Amino acid sequence: MIVSLYYLILSLVIPILVVASSNSTADLQYKGVSIGGWLVLEPYITPSLFKDSLSDDETEKDLPVDEYHYCKKLGHDEASKRLQHHWGTFYQESDFKEIRDHGLNMVRIPIGYWSFEKFDGDPYVSGAQDYLDKAIEWCSNHDLKVLIDLHGAPNTQNGFDNSGLRNIGYPGWQNKTEYVEHTIKVLQQIYKKYGTGEYADNYSDTIIGVEVLNEPLGPKLNMTDLKKFYIDTYNDARDIQTVNNSILFHDAFQSLGYWDDFFTKGQVKYHNRTLNDTAKFENIVVDHHHYEVFGNTVADNVTQHLENIQNYASSIGKEKNPAIVGEWSAALTDCAPWLNGIGLGTRYEGTAPYDNKAAGKCSDVTRNSSKWSSKQKKDYRRFVEMQLYQYNARTRGWIFWCWKTEGGATEWDFRQLARMQVIPQPLDDYKYIKNGKDTSGSSNTEVNGAFLKTMIALVAWYIL
Repeated sequence: MIVSLYYLILSLVIPILVVASSNSTADLQYKGVSIGGWLVLEPYITPSLFKDSLSDDETEKDLPVDEYHYCKKLGHDEASKRLQHHWGTFYQESDFKEIRDHGLNMVRIPIGYWSFEKFDGDPYVSGAQDYLDKAIEWCSNHDLKVLIDLHGAPNTQNGFDNSGLRNIGYPGWQNKTEYVEHTIKVLQQIYKKYGTGEYADNYSDTIIGVEVLNEPLGPKLNMTDLKKFYIDTYNDARDIQTVNNSILFHDAFQSLGYWDDFFTKGQVKYHNRTLNDTAKFENIVVDHHHYEVFGNTVADNVTQHLENIQNYASSIGKEKNPAIVGEWSAALTDCAPWLNGIGLGTRYEGTAPYDNKAAGKCSDVTRNSSKWSSKQKKDYRRFVEMQLYQYNARTRGWIFWCWKTEGGATEWDFRQLARMQVIPQPLDDYKYIKNGKDTSGSSNTEVNGAFLKTMIALVAWYIL
């Protein structure tokens, strides 16, 4: 009788536990960081790698501008040697422990298609996949979730150096069907490796999902074809994987709300491919990226930035699908060296190729962060706190870009900003933002300062 009762209880409890486990990541409130500049290079995050590629008789004009040209310049063997050292030293298990100790619960790990299968003629070096595997194990050891992020597609999906190949304004990913098909093939490999077998058995509660492609540049791409790609890769995820993890789709730089109907309809038809009622979009997340420093205009006071964040988060909160702010930073300028790309200027100073009105001088921002004034630290913290509060309240969470840099890019360096008490520790230890409003008392000062600047300019114009 007792034995029978025991098995009866097990038969009732185990399915509940299994269901709870399978759904646990779907309900996760993201509080994460991206592991930028590690498995996909970005010059502003690790400038030393690029500077060290120069020979004695070369100048900055000879610098490779992205990972593609870095590997091409050095050649396979030398690039492999240097990248293996970079992969093995820039991030180690201690980093992931420190990430967890800072109150974060997940990491987003960018990786390029070439780490799984190179395209014909690619100069890229493979091998980073081994370090993704290490990172998954380390995250499991330290109770962190992992989002695998396909950050680069063949012939670049956005033209940015963070895709592996820089070709600003001319993403060539859709130029040939072979490029898109290769991307789908790589995603199938990711689904099979990390969504079945050993990884499904041992890390299903660690690997929370896959982002199918980072930042496809919608305004320069065929959106109908991109939607078909989203459908195909979603279907593959559900067909191949034995886990029901989250599949993330970047908004492709479309307006907020653009994807509402696409992901919520029971059936979607593009190019004669249909998602039927048993295969509709489920457990998906829309990924929005928001930076205040890459637009055509540059706000010259923090109060304007805070209002922008409030409005932006409020609009996301009205969307029909689960959404996160999967990239954001503390940056109030685009002054970090090489942030816009090697050899390019800044919007903050209005230097080529940008011709907007300058908002200030980068020399006032990029100097040693240990010499930041108390006002600078306060302004940055207000900006960070507003984003933390609004993204927590209005979305499924956030992922800061990124955990660390070599230096010179403090606005983008979570670890350094936390050490400077710009990012609060604990994360909800707000000094200035209360119930979503700025209580610092700085707003009037900024408005009055801006008014005074305007009056001085008018007086000077009148006198002249």
